[in-house]
Amino acid sequence: MTTSTKPMEFLRNLPPAEEPRFWQISPGRRLAWNEYGDPAGFPVMYYHGWPSSRLQARLAHHLALERGLRIVAMDRPGMGRSTFEPGRTLDSWPELMERFTDALGIGKFGQLGVSGGGPYVLACAARIPERLTGSAVLGGAVPLAELRHGPRGLHPLYRLLIPCRKLPFWVFSALFQFASIASRWQPGLPPLSWLLRSVAAEDRRLLLDFPDVWAVITKSFQEGVCDGGGRGVMTDAEIYLQRLTIDLSSVHHPIRYWHGGEDRNIPLEMVREFTGKIAAAELIVDQEMGHFSLVLRRAPAALDYLAECVPAVSAGREGPESG
Repeated sequence: MTTSTKPMEFLRNLPPAEEPRFWQISPGRRLAWNEYGDPAGFPVMYYHGWPSSRLQARLAHHLALERGLRIVAMDRPGMGRSTFEPGRTLDSWPELMERFTDALGIGKFGQLGVSGGGPYVLACAARIPERLTGSAVLGGAVPLAELRHGPRGLHPLYRLLIPCRKLPFWVFSALFQFASIASRWQPGLPPLSWLLRSVAAEDRRLLLDFPDVWAVITKSFQEGVCDGGGRGVMTDAEIYLQRLTIDLSSVHHPIRYWHGGEDRNIPLEMVREFTGKIAAAELIVDQEMGHFSLVLRRAPAALDYLAECVPAVSAGREGPESG
């Protein structure tokens, strides 16, 4: 395995935002996806944040290429270019991933959840552990209904959206359309500079020092809210408020979590409480890191871990790719 000599060099010269490939879920329904890293490498399914899209995985391209990993990133139903699915729940995700990986000729696979993608890692670990090699979560969200104090401590924007989530979807569509336009403005100027004041200092430094990172994050957000806007994004958000049907004490597939002590999006206390209920969870805390800084600075460690979990004889290339 080859690693970068410069710790953050993997964030430069990132691949362009390509048009998606599509897998037909069922008549009238399709899943949009792209892949990054080594096309012949061991597959790792990438679950993006909220609100975001498959394009977020571009940030892991160079790291995956160095480690012989093939990152497969998809837009969740209703996000980006994937078809909206009303009434979607977290329980539907493992079956969807089984069917999708079967269609791609993939047997076993690793999985990486970033921020809002965290609960999707848990769902697969609970329901289809036999398909998994390693599971990693960076700055992961947690199901709020499982916490003693619910959403208390979340980023103020998240808390604001929770009581408003029952408003008509066109309200959120207009909101996200405006946010999509605003995200194209310079991050050092209002209103984006105001938003950056609400995140950890380490997050601000990294986002401002690496223009490629800011470009990927904003482009991924714009793509994530482009089709259907409020309806798809808020249906995805509703999942974080649903009560789990998973018995956390029975989840024995190992999940390694990394989280920042200065995370102002998803406070560390929430993650400590939640991961403490999972039988095979391991939580690694970086006290000085925020939300975005933790995700980016610990991505090499997460992909190292997933590469170490790859079996000696790859079980992930068992059939012809289709899709």
